[in-house]
Amino acid sequence: MKTAVYHGIKDVRVEDVEEPKPGPREAMIRVKYCGICGSDLHEYLHGLFPQSSFGHEACGQVVGVGPQVKGFQVGSHVIAFGKGAFAEYMVCPADRMILVPEGMSWERAAVVEPLACAAYAIKKGGFEPGDRVLIAGAGPLGLMVLLGLGAIGLKTIYVSEISETRRKKAEELGAAAVFNPLETKIPSRIRGLTSGFGVDVAVESVGIEAALKDCLASARPWGKVIVLGIFTDRVPIHMLGFVTRETTMVGLNSIDPSLAITWVESKGIRPESIISKIIPLQQISAEGFEVLTRSIREEIKILVEP
Repeated sequence: MKTAVYHGIKDVRVEDVEEPKPGPREAMIRVKYCGICGSDLHEYLHGLFPQSSFGHEACGQVVGVGPQVKGFQVGSHVIAFGKGAFAEYMVCPADRMILVPEGMSWERAAVVEPLACAAYAIKKGGFEPGDRVLIAGAGPLGLMVLLGLGAIGLKTIYVSEISETRRKKAEELGAAAVFNPLETKIPSRIRGLTSGFGVDVAVESVGIEAALKDCLASARPWGKVIVLGIFTDRVPIHMLGFVTRETTMVGLNSIDPSLAITWVESKGIRPESIISKIIPLQQISAEGFEVLTRSIREEIKILVEP
């Protein structure tokens, strides 16, 4: 079978390898789609993380099961939260899989995982009815947070993003106002929109210094900053405002698939609307990772189809 093999920074090659075999508690899946996650991109640019999950936003059809697997059978359509899914086939522990709900398209199933990240963050983030929110970054994760906040009824959600394509998508998905941080001083604009007060919650979804500082400076006194972005560089922070405004800052990094699917089924949100391109596995580097390394990213969510 063909799989994308990580050889080093900016060196991912599609190669022929033996098909994997499922263990007693695993299933073998023919991969339909695997999304390129922000963490995959960071690994492409900076090196594999400890316990790397390179290639983990997968959906596909079960073609084999281990003897101790229950609840799945050959032919089951599944969403797999495993790793190694930039491939024609993958194996995944059964406890890291869920069935694709009846009638759900493959495209929608492919983006349940990033929506589940947003669902976890929103559930753990302690959002209150009527909260005003800033989302720094309208990449896949920031847009999923925007969708999720809409699902729980929040209306006043501001978004900052340098890409025009992504700003337009944020407007389309319900942002109250969208700004380009290269042209607008975000904290000043936020204070102007909130009578000098600031937002109740700011969400950093990019993993860069400027976005985090905008979030900290935009949060109201006793407000909250939720950090979802993956930082590969150290960030110097001036702590005076953080202390005097008694800001709470929390990092979150897990998933809640059941809540994500509940939103899809009961709130009518369409997470697949962020998919901007589907590429063949052979083009994963040139048309996937390299496109997403551009300083201004016009693509949003790229799916790989083995």
